Amino acid sequence: MKYFAKNLFRSAKRNLGTYIGAALIMALGVFIFVSMNDTFINLKGQVYSYYKENNMADIFANVISMPKESLKEFEDYPGIKRASGILSADLRIAGEGIGDIANLHVLSYDEEAYLNRPLLKPDSPPNSEQIFIGSKMMKARKLKKGDTISLIHNGESYDFIIAGIASAPNYIYAIPPSGAVISDGRDYDIAIVNSDKLEKILGRENIVNEISFELESGYSYEEVRYSLREHLSEYGLQGFSNKEKQSSYNMVDSEITELTGTGTILPVVFMSMSVFMLYTVLKKMIDNDRSLIGTMKAMGLRNSELLGAYLVQAIMISFMGAFIGCILARPFGMYMFNQYAEFFSLPSPSYIDPLSTKLKGFLIAATSSIAAVILGVGGITKIQAAEAMRAAASSVGNNFSPSIIRHFNVMHKMGIRSILRSPFRTFFIAFAIAFPFALSCALLASENAVNKMFVGYFEDIAKYDVKITTENYASFNRMFNSLDGIEGVGEREIICEIPVTLKSQNHTKPTLLTGIGRGSKLYRISDVDDVFYEPPREGIILNSRIAKDLNVKKGDSIEISTGYAPRQKTVLPVSKVIFEAFGSGCYVDIQNINKYLSLQSFSNTLLFNTQRGMEDNIKKKLTENSAEITSFSSKRDTLRIYQDRMKSSKFMLRMFIYLALFSGVVLIYNISLISIRERKKEFATMKIMGVLDKELKQMIFMEQLVYLICGLILSIPLLKLFKWLLESLLVSESFTLKLNIGMSMYISSLIFCILMIYISGMAILKTIDKINPNDSLKERG
Repeated sequence: MKYFAKNLFRSAKRNLGTYIGAALIMALGVFIFVSMNDTFINLKGQVYSYYKENNMADIFANVISMPKESLKEFEDYPGIKRASGILSADLRIAGEGIGDIANLHVLSYDEEAYLNRPLLKPDSPPNSEQIFIGSKMMKARKLKKGDTISLIHNGESYDFIIAGIASAPNYIYAIPPSGAVISDGRDYDIAIVNSDKLEKILGRENIVNEISFELESGYSYEEVRYSLREHLSEYGLQGFSNKEKQSSYNMVDSEITELTGTGTILPVVFMSMSVFMLYTVLKKMIDNDRSLIGTMKAMGLRNSELLGAYLVQAIMISFMGAFIGCILARPFGMYMFNQYAEFFSLPSPSYIDPLSTKLKGFLIAATSSIAAVILGVGGITKIQAAEAMRAAASSVGNNFSPSIIRHFNVMHKMGIRSILRSPFRTFFIAFAIAFPFALSCALLASENAVNKMFVGYFEDIAKYDVKITTENYASFNRMFNSLDGIEGVGEREIICEIPVTLKSQNHTKPTLLTGIGRGSKLYRISDVDDVFYEPPREGIILNSRIAKDLNVKKGDSIEISTGYAPRQKTVLPVSKVIFEAFGSGCYVDIQNINKYLSLQSFSNTLLFNTQRGMEDNIKKKLTENSAEITSFSSKRDTLRIYQDRMKSSKFMLRMFIYLALFSGVVLIYNISLISIRERKKEFATMKIMGVLDKELKQMIFMEQLVYLICGLILSIPLLKLFKWLLESLLVSESFTLKLNIGMSMYISSLIFCILMIYISGMAILKTIDKINPNDSLKERG
């Protein structure tokens, strides 16, 4: 047994590159698994701890106005343990260093509000002159403690001193009025001020408009939502959802779900590749050591002892791969966590390095190696000592039909016959080409789809330069004429964005209704396939995610209502259900707003284009002359924010592409080297018979070409599989990702694959050049 093990390790030393390749591919799988799961553990642990410590509510509601004392009534409802309420408003800010239009979602600080407790740094309730601001805006605007800013309401300015940083569990991610899913906090964030002070500014003493509920143990949202909604509608209900559907919670939860999926699927893919490669190596070793194994069996060695020797090798490979993967995973996991912590405004983020993921990484690597041993050397048990004393008979493939190969020269024919003679090797090399080709195509398509989803939105759908929102709703004409006399304003249109509640049978859905004029050029309705729609003359267009929540389809009817006209409830048909790439809305003709919701000439949003170079001047004039504007959304600035944010996502996607290509190079190179070692005598004989190096190159070229063609054919089902996996993983309540693989992506991946084949081909030719015909023809024991 000792001598057999020594022989195996000598063989491993001769094939060191192959074993290193297997360990590196295993390291890739462990690296992805550990880094993704470390990020997941840190993000989920700190987010949910924050929710728990600050009493995240179970149900959220927004109303126009509710007396504070009415909150107590809800605590008598069956299933409601606590009810809390605060006053809030979106207010313009001004001050030194602000200079343009920015908004804060200002929340009142109420000691009695138990749910969704804000976190203040320093931990001291604000007095009437203090304000705490979210960390994103503090960073983006370079604000600091002690600075003075002003809140503007109805043309009046109220001065505050910045006392510190604010955060709240239900506003880990604050979505700005523009609806931008990605924000750097420069134009929108949260703020906390003294409750009495905010009530005086807004003229709403003892009023609340953000309501939160905690459920009694054993009760669910479904059991209480109908009675709650009915009661809240008396106060002008504008939004109602459970915790899972609350915008900030849902955003974080979607990211955690994507991390979980990515951290599971991609490691499985790469670990499968390592099993695949190790299996190939071990199976070839069995073929080469067949006589030795037969001799050992004849001397009384048991199958378990023989398997154990190979198993030790595999465990050593898995240990090396897991060790490399774990070492590399830590900096990448920290990088990803810091990106998420900044994106979600996590208070006091701190990265921990969990040991559990490393142990799981080692366990997964060891399990993969054991699986490779069982698959690769399981044939030992079938080897009979007497038969194994002679080499296994070579398999002979079928001859080609002369009509197929008559146009090839002799060396090309020899290359093709060599491929058919070893279908097992051919399949493995083809798979090694198919895997990186298919995965890189799918990942390139993902990068393009994400880019198109955000950038394409402003190129094809939101074709305006600027979107402004006013503090109060106004008539169509007043909104349209508000920019008269301002130089540089080009084409303009008005739209209406109203918080509404949609209802169908027992299903309800709070959402934002967008009223658009027919023939609109600055804002268009489009689906994921770039099909454009006009707002219906009668009825409503629903986003597919909303339709799914309401369980409706085209032709069904839904009920629509808004807190601005609580008594008006209109039933209207669903004219279309569309799959939007980005956002989750519903659309009607703006001329029908009055008919559906009894809101005469109701508008709050103005879209317009600007003349080249005039946007900043327009923004400056609006800042100076119009206190009613609460939001100024520039397409240029929003695109910049998206592109900055997508840099990290693109970095991760491209890293996975490079890892896939690297694994392909390692697979092809190592399997090719195994093949060359097996064929040393064949090449040596050809050299002795006078075959020139140039002719050998022709033979190798034909082999590599056939491998490439077979790999591309095999990549077709793999590409469909990866496309389906990525579309399933990269899913959210906010967007639908559809991967369209363009010709440029096929060409890019093909170039990479040709490069891989070229590298492996050069390595093969270099190895052939080193073959000494005389030494290679010696018989080895």
